[in-house]
Amino acid sequence: MTRKIRPGGLLVLVALLVPSIPSMMACRRPEAPAREAAALRETDLQAIETLRNAFVKAHSDGDADRLADLFTGDAILIPADDATCEGRAEIADYLQSVLDESPSTLEFDVKETQVLGDWAFERIDVTVVLPDPVTREEWEVWARYLWVLKRQPGGQWRIARLIYNIDESGDEEPEAEVQPKT
Repeated sequence: MTRKIRPGGLLVLVALLVPSIPSMMACRRPEAPAREAAALRETDLQAIETLRNAFVKAHSDGDADRLADLFTGDAILIPADDATCEGRAEIADYLQSVLDESPSTLEFDVKETQVLGDWAFERIDVTVVLPDPVTREEWEVWARYLWVLKRQPGGQWRIARLIYNIDESGDEEPEAEVQPKT
């Protein structure tokens, strides 16, 4: 036996089903988007690590041009106690002067990495190892980097902004504590 749907009956049936469609879809949501997002994040983290390693290597090799190539064309470098450098050419000149004056190696301790779409930032504690010009004994300077990275076509990351400061907390003599006399 075939039932006929009276006029308007189909609308009532659709109206009853429509509110439940999203909940039915939620129950059957595929896990693929979550896996894809995790894979993309892992790919980004690996690409950012590659950038970080290239930065450390170029710095240790004293190669300012290779270092500058790790920045975007419109990058900005804000060094501690010096003028802001805008653009890859100014950054290369600044880095060359630093490397000529104080050849050194870097050690990075990444404190935080956040990826937000085509942008990322990292907070890094940096140990700069310098040889004493007279004794050749190594000494360390501590710095903190905050860099903002921009994803490039092809998935590579480049430094768009780099701000750093020098940690001088160990340079001061601790004040003697005054103990009350009893």
